[in-house]
Amino acid sequence: MKRISFRDIGLKYVLSPYDEPVTSVRPGEAIVLEVEDACSGQIRAKGDFRDRSKIPFSNPVVGPIYVEGAESGSAISISIQEIKPTTGQGVTYMWEGYLAGYPVFQFFHTGFPREPRICAIKGGSIHFSDRITIPYRPMVGTIGVAPHPGAEAISSGVLPGRHGGNMDVPEVSPGSKVLLPVFHRGALLYLGDVHAAQGDGEIGGSGIEMPADVKISVDLVEETLNWPRIETDSEVMSVATTSAGRSFEDTIRTAFVELSLWMERKHGLNRVDALMLCSQVGRIRVGNLWTVAARIEKKYC
Repeated sequence: MKRISFRDIGLKYVLSPYDEPVTSVRPGEAIVLEVEDACSGQIRAKGDFRDRSKIPFSNPVVGPIYVEGAESGSAISISIQEIKPTTGQGVTYMWEGYLAGYPVFQFFHTGFPREPRICAIKGGSIHFSDRITIPYRPMVGTIGVAPHPGAEAISSGVLPGRHGGNMDVPEVSPGSKVLLPVFHRGALLYLGDVHAAQGDGEIGGSGIEMPADVKISVDLVEETLNWPRIETDSEVMSVATTSAGRSFEDTIRTAFVELSLWMERKHGLNRVDALMLCSQVGRIRVGNLWTVAARIEKKYC
């Protein structure tokens, strides 16, 4: 089985159509990617801090991976098979950009907290503190393809979109599939930013960020996608993101409209009935503050 490590190719911080592929995969082929954490490995022990003067960007990714047979206008499906931490710990820290516009110094009283929290990962649990443990629920925060030609290269740390990118949807986890539209021959897939756990909105600006080995397989999909889609054993989710001219409110609408159109194409349910059904049993998952996944249980489709 192929294995690609950031240690061999270096850290990359954009999803770009101009990078040379680091490897290629055939449809159905499995590959293991070793990825660094979102802070580029700067925080490993007490006393370490995120130093943006040395590494200004976040969310390094591994890629691009050339998918044989993928053509512009088609789609690919990435099966997340396994996520393993490589250091036995993760780290979380506050990022002031997430609270922009809110009176943060009034909230924190004594200034913005800079000290990270290192959390051991043991026996299916994350040790958040001496008193609090939370379930280990690994996920991939950033997964996407090289964006459409008009976008050229896009940061892996911000600006999720139709290409995927930094969506931070917790359901991108072992057992799920992520479907992405393809804009360039070979798709040019990137992946990174693994979390041991993350809540809706990732409101502090980080999950439990960890370096990891991620085992995936990639297949071709005979479908035209407008936006990413996530499928689990029990649910289907359509993802949409904010952008210039698209508010968070509009993003929710877009995600549900895309989900309803999928229900019509896949299951023959009239799109009006599908949207009406979503109004009764649909739910939303907020990834980060730019990403919404409209979701419905498969039993209703």
